[in-house]
Amino acid sequence: MYENMISIDRDASESFQMQIRRQIAIAIVNRQFALHRPLPSIRQLAAELGVSVTTVALAYDALKQDGFVEARTRSGFYVNQDVLADPALALQAGVAGGIAALPDRIDYKEFFSGRTFNLRHVAKPADCLIRFRYPFVCGLIDPSLFPIASWRECVRDSVNVVEVGNWATDYSAVDDSMLIEQLIQRVLSKRGIVAHPDEVLVTVGGQQALYLAIKLLLSPGETLGVEDPGYPDVINMARIEGIDVKRLAIDRDGLILSGEARRCRCLFVTPSHQFPTTVTMPLDRKLELLKLSKDMGQFIIEDDYEADISFNLAQPRALKSLDDWGNVTYIGSLSKSLLPGLRIGYLVADREFIREARALRHHIIRHPPVNNQRSVALFLQRGYYDRFVAKITGTYRRRCEVIHESLEDHFPGCSVKPEYGGGSIWLRLPEGADARVLSDLVQADGVFFETGGFTFSDERNNRNHIRLGYSVIRRSLIPEGIGKISRALHCADFG
Repeated sequence: MYENMISIDRDASESFQMQIRRQIAIAIVNRQFALHRPLPSIRQLAAELGVSVTTVALAYDALKQDGFVEARTRSGFYVNQDVLADPALALQAGVAGGIAALPDRIDYKEFFSGRTFNLRHVAKPADCLIRFRYPFVCGLIDPSLFPIASWRECVRDSVNVVEVGNWATDYSAVDDSMLIEQLIQRVLSKRGIVAHPDEVLVTVGGQQALYLAIKLLLSPGETLGVEDPGYPDVINMARIEGIDVKRLAIDRDGLILSGEARRCRCLFVTPSHQFPTTVTMPLDRKLELLKLSKDMGQFIIEDDYEADISFNLAQPRALKSLDDWGNVTYIGSLSKSLLPGLRIGYLVADREFIREARALRHHIIRHPPVNNQRSVALFLQRGYYDRFVAKITGTYRRRCEVIHESLEDHFPGCSVKPEYGGGSIWLRLPEGADARVLSDLVQADGVFFETGGFTFSDERNNRNHIRLGYSVIRRSLIPEGIGKISRALHCADFG
C-alpha cells in the first residue's frame, strides 16, 4: 500500500530505520498522509517493507521525538498537526535529529530568472468575501443575488442521459450549438453585433480569447498599442510572445488617436467601459478610430469589458457593430455578468480568423468544458440570464449612487461617476498619497480595494489611484467603508 511512498534501498549505506524515518517525515511535510487517519501500523509497515518490527518501531519512536507524529493510546500513530504550521522548521528539526536532508534538486528559481511568467497582474484574494467586511473588490458577482434554483435546474438538465451522451463527442472542431445561438440572439444583438455562427468561438473566459487574438494578429517584434492606464494582463501576454507594447494616452473620451497610435500594428481598446477609468468612447471617436485603422491597415482588439452592466436603457454600440471592413476582433465574457468561475468567454471575428483561432485553441486546451457550455446555454435560453442581469444592474446602479455620494463627501471632485455602468469606480487620491500603503492600513480594518498605479506605464507618479468595486459589498456598508479609507488616508505617513 505504501510501496510508492516509502521504499527500502537495500544497497544504500543509510540504515533501514533512517530510510523509513526520513521518507515518512518528508511525506508528512508534503501532506501525503490524511490528518485524521492513523499512519500504517508498525506490523503492517514492517510486513510491506520486508523489515523487522523493531526497525519500524525505532523509526516511529524517533519521528515522535522529532515532533512529526504523535501516539494515541490504542489507536496508533497520527500526524502531529503542529508540524504542518511551519514545514521548513519541521524539516530543519528533522535534519538536526539525524534525518538526511533532501537530495540536490534542480533550482527552478534560478532557471526562470530573467524570463519568469510570474508578472504583476490583476488579482484579488480568493477569500476576500470572507476575510473583509468592506470588500470593494472588482469583477465578482454577489452570491446573494445569484438565482441558485434556476441555475441548479439548468445544470441538472445539462446532465441528463441524452446530454451526457453528447459529452462523448469531440468538441474541438465545434462549440455547443445552443450556446452559440443564444450568444448571437441574446448577448451580441444587444451590442448591435450581427454574427454568423461561423464567426463566433467559445473560449475559457475572456482572458483566453484575448490571448488567442494577440497570438494570431501579431508576430514577434510587431507593436501592440495599449491604453494608458490600461489592462496589465494584455501587456504581459504581448511581452511573453515577444511583441512590443506602445502605451497610448486616454482622455475623457477614451483612446486618443495620436500619431503613436498610427504606428501600431494592432490596437487594444476597451471603448464601452475603459479599464480601469470606466470612461466610455463616444460614437464619433469610434467612427474616427475605425477610419484610422482602415487607412493604416491596422487590426483592433475590442474588449467589451463589463458591457452587459448598463445603467442606461440604450447601450452604446460596440465598435464591432460599426466595423464594415472586418479588422475588429471582438472579445466578450460572461464572467462579470454571470459567474467568473464558469470561465465562459467568446471571440467574434471574420470566419477565417475564427477557423484559425479554433485550431490554436485545440492545441492549447482542445475545447472548453461541454457541460458548462450547455448549462450556460440553457440559462440563456430560458430567460434566466436576462432577468439576472436586470437584477444586478438595478442593484449596481443603487450601490453606485451611494458610493459616488460617499466619495464626494470625503474626496470631493476626485472621482467621476461611471457614465456607462459596470461594477467599479475610479478614484484619484490627493497628490503624494500611495495607494499601496493605504491598502495595507485599511486591510487591517476590514477594508479591501485594488490599487491602480500598476495600470499606468509610469507607476511611480500614479500611485495615488485606486479602483473601488461595488458589485459585492452591501449598500449599507459602503459609506462606512469609504469613511475608513478617508480616515486612514489622513493618518497615513507616505514618507
